[in-house]
Amino acid sequence: MKSQLSIIEKKAISSQNLQNRLSINKKLGSKDLTKWLFSKYKIKKKEKILELGCGIGNHVIKESKIVGHRGYILAIDYSKKSLKVLQKKKGKKNNIEIKYISMDDISKYLRPKKVKFDKIISSYALYYAKNPIKVIKECSNFLNFRGEFLITAPDYPHTLIEFAKKQKTLPKEVKKQIDFSSKKLGVFLKKKRYSKKIYNFQNILKFKNLTDLINFYRSTVFYNKKSEASLTKLFLRHKRKNGFFKIVKSAKLYKFLIN
Repeated sequence: MKSQLSIIEKKAISSQNLQNRLSINKKLGSKDLTKWLFSKYKIKKKEKILELGCGIGNHVIKESKIVGHRGYILAIDYSKKSLKVLQKKKGKKNNIEIKYISMDDISKYLRPKKVKFDKIISSYALYYAKNPIKVIKECSNFLNFRGEFLITAPDYPHTLIEFAKKQKTLPKEVKKQIDFSSKKLGVFLKKKRYSKKIYNFQNILKFKNLTDLINFYRSTVFYNKKSEASLTKLFLRHKRKNGFFKIVKSAKLYKFLIN
């Protein structure tokens, strides 16, 4: 499988960037996204789960503990480095299968297999597929009756996205991915009239030193070196006024049934 990823996609699947963002979110965030997501996932013992875009696998490891040895998790990603990290975390757990494969190709992989999932989960990942709505439609064939999709995507308000827009440095590809939630997925679910619930999440990060902020910014897919000076000025202005620079990050969790 030859990689034909764009620069943005390569940034997105970078395990180093991902680990950096997770670390800073944990250090400075007002809320724990993982804890919040799992309170909505309602994963049960013995369940079979397909994790689309598993990254370094923090969620996968947590899921494997809940489903137990009689459960099963298929974790896929298009970053070999991220999957290597997950492989180490997996250790001797035999209820996790790890595959290097793109989300757009997952249905081809699953077709000859006799497996149905109770949940298909994708957190901050599905919009990197070439055709995410097609992925949803195809994967629906591999859900058990009353099986659920659980898809998390970024939403507005989002301080750094809005900053990038003002700086005119937000790549079209990134804007398209950010707009996936409201302009693609939300519209698709409304049109199909699937049984669904939509949950809103908002996290606030308070940066008190410039190093953390710049490191965080550099690990995003929309980082632009030319905007560092402007972000620095913005940070210093807020730091003098409030003692910190606040970043708001929003997300939506779509939980829906298709059968």
